[in-house]
Amino acid sequence: SSFYGIVPPIPKVSTFTYRGRIENIAAGMIPRVYNHSYTISADLVVPDGGAEGVIVAAFDHLGGFSLYVQDGKLKHHYSMLGVLEYTQAADSPLPSGEVNVEVVFAADEPKPATGGEVTLLVNGEPVATGRMDHTVPARFSGYAGMDIGCDNGLVVDRSYADKAPFRFTGEIKQVVFDIAPG
Repeated sequence: SSFYGIVPPIPKVSTFTYRGRIENIAAGMIPRVYNHSYTISADLVVPDGGAEGVIVAAFDHLGGFSLYVQDGKLKHHYSMLGVLEYTQAADSPLPSGEVNVEVVFAADEPKPATGGEVTLLVNGEPVATGRMDHTVPARFSGYAGMDIGCDNGLVVDRSYADKAPFRFTGEIKQVVFDIAPG
């Protein structure tokens, strides 16, 4: 119940859904993943024999993140100004068929450049964890935008630069960003 005359605050939009492949999403339109916890979830269809390529990538190696499949395995790479780079990688390959993958970043506290724990999940099961001591405190620097299904322009993780734009060879049904309030 609310007291007379007090209107409860309208919740901020915290979920952003992208259906299918969308390239060159402008930097200003990218969900604000900095300084707090967030989850990126992707619903994929992985063909028999596996898939590889970028599921979602934002910005570039001077500061950005990429969720991708390399050698059949889910990986997440995060770069802060090209100085600090963090990668988490699953040990086992993605299953085929309909697969959900997630990156969960649990911030230590909602503050600029917060550190936190990263967990990668496949179909709800954790497959990799890692710590990021620092994250980018404000808008990523580059002019590059975000891509779903590939990594255009300067790649985020140079380990796949030779395959750029490293298009995902399976199907991407949707990618959902869920941003913690704050």
